[in-house]
Amino acid sequence: MDPNTPRTFDNVYYKNLQQGKGLFTSDQVLFSDRRSRNTVNLFASSNAAFNQAFVAAVTKLGRVRVLTGNQGEIRRDCTRPN
Repeated sequence: MDPNTPRTFDNVYYKNLQQGKGLFTSDQVLFSDRRSRNTVNLFASSNAAFNQAFVAAVTKLGRVRVLTGNQGEIRRDCTRPN
């Protein structure tokens, strides 16, 4: 979602938001909304802080219990059950 460094995992996405260059309105709201602006500013100013937060989020996501067998399903269309 970053046209400046599309092949690099970095914090330029957040720097773009500070400059009003978010690709989607829903992205740009992260900077215009006072509730999330501090987070955008933190991630824009510190690639290390962004990477740390990303690792923490992925670690939490990895703890989500995956349903298998008869308890879960792989959906053909994610918006509705098969």
